[in-house]
Amino acid sequence: MKMGAKAVKRALLGTTTLCATSLLATSAMASDGVKLSLGGYITNAFGVAFDDDNAGENGDDINTTGVGTDAEIYFLGSVTLDNGITVGARFDLEGGDENNDQIDQAYAYFKGGFGDIRIGAQTGAAGNMYMLPPGSTANFGPYSPNTTGAALSPGVFDIEGMQANQDKSQKLVYYSPTWSGFSFGVAFTPNDNEKDYNNGDNADAQWRANSDAGDADSNIGLGAHYDYEGDGWGLSAGAAAYFEGDVQEAAPGTEEQSGYNAGVNLAFGGLTVGVAGTYLKNTTVTGANSDGDDTWVIGTGLAYNIDAWTVGAGWAHVVGEVPGTDAKDHIDRAGFTGSYAMGPGIDLDAGVFYTWANAGDEDAAADDSFNSFNDHNYDAIEFSVGSSIKF
Repeated sequence: MKMGAKAVKRALLGTTTLCATSLLATSAMASDGVKLSLGGYITNAFGVAFDDDNAGENGDDINTTGVGTDAEIYFLGSVTLDNGITVGARFDLEGGDENNDQIDQAYAYFKGGFGDIRIGAQTGAAGNMYMLPPGSTANFGPYSPNTTGAALSPGVFDIEGMQANQDKSQKLVYYSPTWSGFSFGVAFTPNDNEKDYNNGDNADAQWRANSDAGDADSNIGLGAHYDYEGDGWGLSAGAAAYFEGDVQEAAPGTEEQSGYNAGVNLAFGGLTVGVAGTYLKNTTVTGANSDGDDTWVIGTGLAYNIDAWTVGAGWAHVVGEVPGTDAKDHIDRAGFTGSYAMGPGIDLDAGVFYTWANAGDEDAAADDSFNSFNDHNYDAIEFSVGSSIKF
């Protein structure tokens, strides 16, 4: 019997998609095919910051007021086959991107009782499963989720985002089913600077990505979560790790980086409290690769929800070793947040924060070697309001 164009295409896809070959070989195709849907979000923020702004200080020549927008449109396509396996794809279109990186994520997935297998440009297991304390809103937080008015911030909890050269590079990811509250994920990144293969190396056709100076090859990301719902209380605990494989040396001292994160949140009715920490090996506060110079951060916070209102508070502290010295730099950030749910997927939020930082050594060499500090000390007060719309 002669096969139609759609059947030929499906057969070819089935033979080229990892271990999904054996899972799909005996399955019957859903008669309706893949259905496309849309989703997305837009967040907006307005804020005012008062900080050190004399000549040579971090706040110098920085506008004290600002408007920020973050937006994405999701193109989602999926179909559940007769054998129960869901096959789909996701494409994220950035809104207002200034780096000509219009597509944020683009991956296919195969999901069933065996778990969730994904292939393409995406956030990995470590970037999706690292822990944060409560206390943040869609726009604002002590741990710098999106919008920060201060020139410095301890927002280094994301171990994958701090170390990968290219945001959402090409990778293979597996997420397990949930067994009695426990789940895990693992990701493999062939080259952390490859996302859309537009740098002239044709890696998508050759299966070989160019390893330029500073790139890391064969990286592994891991994550694990445990969630428990008790009688009037709940627990959420998790850990994540990210390991670089072979780093192409960009300069003397370039070494493989790694990162580790863990945290636990407890919920009692409308109150949630928690703590989380991250350790980055051979990584400065700015994410730069520096042999023997490590960074660690800890944060704690709480959130209380009643009806449409949620209020939160938190604090984070980061310590980073200064390259070429025995000094350490410190950044702290504390504040309060509030949000109001106007309707399904529509929130208004606000935040008030105080950020302070100081160099760990008062000598000029330590000060000059840390790019984030122009002076030895820094203080900032921020007032912000915003909105979040999901669709």
